[in-house]
Amino acid sequence: MRARRSLRPAYALTLAAAAGALCACGGGGGSHASPTPTGTTASPPSPAPSLSPPSPAPTGSTPRGTPGAVGGGSGRCRTDGLEVRISTAGPAAGQRFAFLTLTNTSGSACHVRGYVGMLLLTASDHPIPTNLERLSPPGPQTVVLRPGGSAHARLQWTIVPGAGEPAHGACAPTPGLAWITPPDERAHLVVAWNQGVVCGGGHVSTTPLSPGPAPG
Repeated sequence: MRARRSLRPAYALTLAAAAGALCACGGGGGSHASPTPTGTTASPPSPAPSLSPPSPAPTGSTPRGTPGAVGGGSGRCRTDGLEVRISTAGPAAGQRFAFLTLTNTSGSACHVRGYVGMLLLTASDHPIPTNLERLSPPGPQTVVLRPGGSAHARLQWTIVPGAGEPAHGACAPTPGLAWITPPDERAHLVVAWNQGVVCGGGHVSTTPLSPGPAPG
């Protein structure tokens, strides 16, 4: 299911308690970003002044990217240049799995590194407690996304009621939407959640983003 690119109004008080799940994390001890009610993203840092004249680029070289660029001139992927999709990865006993795929929809290369942030919501936009666990190993790696390129992560959760949850009936409200924050970004993408209920206090584990689209 493809993301809905429009951003939803925030519920400030409820989101304050859920900020730990929605914030996204880069690799190698990168900064954590707090969610904001707008769709804006932070501006990239200004480049440090050069102490020597730049050398002319050889013919056919890759254009320079934004400050902090890696992997052949690619700056960090921004929320408004990405699309998100969540696809079912098959069930196990009491467990459910899905793949989350980020695709570069901008016209230039960019890179992602680390983990996405996530917040589950009902179909009417009411936040559901979400406890996102970042798994390691494997550790984060920098993934360069050419235009149209993708990176994916695997999600896992339980449908078995946990302590304090109803033993009969739904253990929690069934999510209808998910807010996904790319690594080191503040703005989020909105995508339909068609994966059913999440028990265990909204606990979802995620791997760091890996190169390529989701398997299968």
